[in-house]
Amino acid sequence: SPDLIRSLELNQTSIIHGVLVTPVDANHCPGSVMFVFQIPGGQTILHTGDFRSDDCVIKDPHLRGLKYDSIYLDTTYLDPKYDFPPQDACVEFAVRKAKEAVSTNPNTLIVSGTYSIGKEKVFLAVAEALKSKVAVSAKKKAILGQLDWPELTGRLTTNWCEAQVHVLPMMQISFKGMAEHLKQNASQYDCIVGFRPTGWTQSNKSTVSSNGSAMPEILPSFRDGMILYGIPYSEHSSYSELKRFIQHFRPHTVQPTVNVGTAEARDSMQRIFNRWLSR
Repeated sequence: SPDLIRSLELNQTSIIHGVLVTPVDANHCPGSVMFVFQIPGGQTILHTGDFRSDDCVIKDPHLRGLKYDSIYLDTTYLDPKYDFPPQDACVEFAVRKAKEAVSTNPNTLIVSGTYSIGKEKVFLAVAEALKSKVAVSAKKKAILGQLDWPELTGRLTTNWCEAQVHVLPMMQISFKGMAEHLKQNASQYDCIVGFRPTGWTQSNKSTVSSNGSAMPEILPSFRDGMILYGIPYSEHSSYSELKRFIQHFRPHTVQPTVNVGTAEARDSMQRIFNRWLSR
């Protein structure tokens, strides 16, 4: 029922049935928020939803200064094998590779994957670096048009011929999908470079980006002149980021919210939380 829907403003506290509710930026996809609940009697609960913890989250003034009785935590990547470089380092990598490709061959088409929403920081930065518009489908343009993000929306076009940066569904960022898309744009381009910003790329080797962040060694795949990069750009928190987040706020309890289908999984997560909070 529409009567049950309450619209809340970011970083503004509202009272709902006696509970103070504050939505806080989750550093996930555009529009995503965490919720701080302050319940009569003194209990304070944080529900992160999907989020990517970093300094901007840790230092958010709407989270600081509160003692959390419980944090409901996004545990998508609660495993030590998942450790991502900072988003900025991943974006910088994509920009560098796009500029190198276009410098080598100005007739190179750059394609970047996305979901219904998400990964905007990657293709926007690439487009800005190449001084290009961003070509998207009409449906995608309508979705992104809802965002209060003029730097992005001002670059969008549904005319594929107007842009050197094209945004495609993530599943289309494959050699088959890229070959089909290049064929459709063969009058302008004879080469294509694709970016799949989907989680992490595991490697024992790393390099250091210009901002000092360690990056895994990202090796491209090649086929018939096409180049494809899997970039470990994640909009969820890595294991080390979750650990830092919990040890910073030190809640009384932590409740996992993802991959909790078995008692064994839940118990394993609680052992991790207990280790973090014992230090």
